Amino acid sequence: MRTILFLLITCQLFAQKNSLPEVIHIYPTADSLPVNLTRFYIEFSKPMQEMGILKHIKLTNKKGENITGVFFENQYELWDEDRKKVTLIIDPGRVKTGLLANKIMGRAFDEGEQYTLTVDSLLLDFNDQKLATSFSKTFIAVKEDSIPPKVELWHYTIPKSKSKQLLIIDFNDKIDHISAQTFIRITYKGKIVEGKFSLKRNEQQWVFKPQKKWKKREYRIEVSNNLEDIATNSMDQVFDHKLGDFKEQQENSSLTFNIK
Repeated sequence: MRTILFLLITCQLFAQKNSLPEVIHIYPTADSLPVNLTRFYIEFSKPMQEMGILKHIKLTNKKGENITGVFFENQYELWDEDRKKVTLIIDPGRVKTGLLANKIMGRAFDEGEQYTLTVDSLLLDFNDQKLATSFSKTFIAVKEDSIPPKVELWHYTIPKSKSKQLLIIDFNDKIDHISAQTFIRITYKGKIVEGKFSLKRNEQQWVFKPQKKWKKREYRIEVSNNLEDIATNSMDQVFDHKLGDFKEQQENSSLTFNIK
């Protein structure tokens, strides 16, 4: 019996080690994205090698024609510490109106048009394994998003005391998923309420599960003004602002809710 169990565990570990890497998500996950979108994130199942990510990315229109000059070519690729997620930046010169690239080529995406972003299967992980298959995301470009995130437009459910019910926040906006993971927290008298959160509805909903049961008290949803939507509009600044319109950093925003 022990021998069989040992063989099963060994086989599972071998299979995990030798399973081919895959693309898990391309963020934003929504199928309609504003023409002034600024970033894509590609998440992989395993740590990947740095090998010229843009050589393995193809952007096409509905006719299958290649769209070029969209992504900003950084000197260094923007991978996270685990080497499982890479950021693709859309050339800011195409996004911000008034800049030379925007004047000559216009925005990278045209409103109402359909596009497909494809990652080919030639990327290698740290075990020199190619992706199991190529991965594509198709989306429709919609009108520009020039409205910064506003907490006063958020809706949230209030959980009951003595429970671990979920706190659910509906943004009424498409929030950058890294930003939502980083710049929102639940506090009580300045102390962070421990728990786990996830993003739902194409990053338009923030779901928090507390580690301990809610108590009858006043809690705060604290939001840093660094929070950004997928068009890089922050809480107090539109990305495509005109010269002289920049605002000084305001205090961070917050919402309070009472559990009875």
